[in-house]
Amino acid sequence: MKKIAAIIGLVSFLYGSTIWAAPPASVAGAWRASANNTLGVLNIIQGFSLSPCKPLSGTIFALQIDGYYCVNSGRIVFARKNAAGAVFQFYEGQVNDGAVSSRIGGSFSIFNGATGRVDFNFSAIQP
Repeated sequence: MKKIAAIIGLVSFLYGSTIWAAPPASVAGAWRASANNTLGVLNIIQGFSLSPCKPLSGTIFALQIDGYYCVNSGRIVFARKNAAGAVFQFYEGQVNDGAVSSRIGGSFSIFNGATGRVDFNFSAIQP
């Protein structure tokens, strides 16, 4: 009986540690992104800061982004700007450091005068 309890405990520990893996220290690099069924590239440059939330910049679908990434929680937030530099989309999500690759899951919002705010799904994977 003690052996069975030990095995169950070990399996629970290994399973739990896999699910609750810590977020990666950096999200810099190229990611394969999908936003409302649009596929493309998310390029992230992560800046330096002593704060747990690091500034980031880069591009998604060839347009500029600015935002931040919180290392402790895995929260990522950035705004996408149009060619004129005006913010027109807002992305937020969680970064998970998987065994094979890092992933982002979340949503993005579009703001426009005709319909107000509209939300869509967003995800990315770092190969």
